[in-house]
Amino acid sequence: LDMFFCKLLLLLILTLTSTFLNSQSLELKNEFKVTKRLFKEKKFHDALISNDKALKLSNIEFGEKHLTTATLLENKGRLLLELDEFYKAELIFRNVHEIREELINKNHPDIAEALNYLALSLRFQNKLDDAILVHNKVLNMMASVIANNPGQISELTRSSALYRARAYETKGIQLIKQNKLEEAKGNFRIAIKIFERTLGKDKRELVFLKDKLNNLNE
Repeated sequence: LDMFFCKLLLLLILTLTSTFLNSQSLELKNEFKVTKRLFKEKKFHDALISNDKALKLSNIEFGEKHLTTATLLENKGRLLLELDEFYKAELIFRNVHEIREELINKNHPDIAEALNYLALSLRFQNKLDDAILVHNKVLNMMASVIANNPGQISELTRSSALYRARAYETKGIQLIKQNKLEEAKGNFRIAIKIFERTLGKDKRELVFLKDKLNNLNE
């Protein structure tokens, strides 16, 4: 009889633990959905608060060195970019890159994505030489990623094209600072053509880049 109650108690503990973990996971998923909705609504400050809640839950459930946590960190970095907190975003993306490099293959699209955002955060701080170095690292990595993932070639090629366009844009900005305006225009035009072919519904990058080119032509 005592053994029966011991087994029953153990089963109850396991059930309660399982229920707690599931509720924790559900809470994390719900917070992620809230962040995503607020991001789409361009309520970036509110989205950042929601994302921080999700990050705390992920750190409890998975720990700091986990791919889920890295994804939430990357979302935080993207929100910081929207809020013009470029240096803070840079630190976040460096952390994301470090976590992903530790946990997954060196040449992986998720690592390239983190580096892409890192390059943008550097560009927005006018750290153009550093940004171009990171852009080049991304493009070299994507060449290897595409070669090793033939089943995903369509989506990977699109991502690689976008990364290339952003590299051309950064180079164009650098050329402006060097007073090489015609070369800068050439880089912007190439980036615009790529964006026109590959951007989805969100055309902000294309609009901003066309404005830059128009300003040079005035």
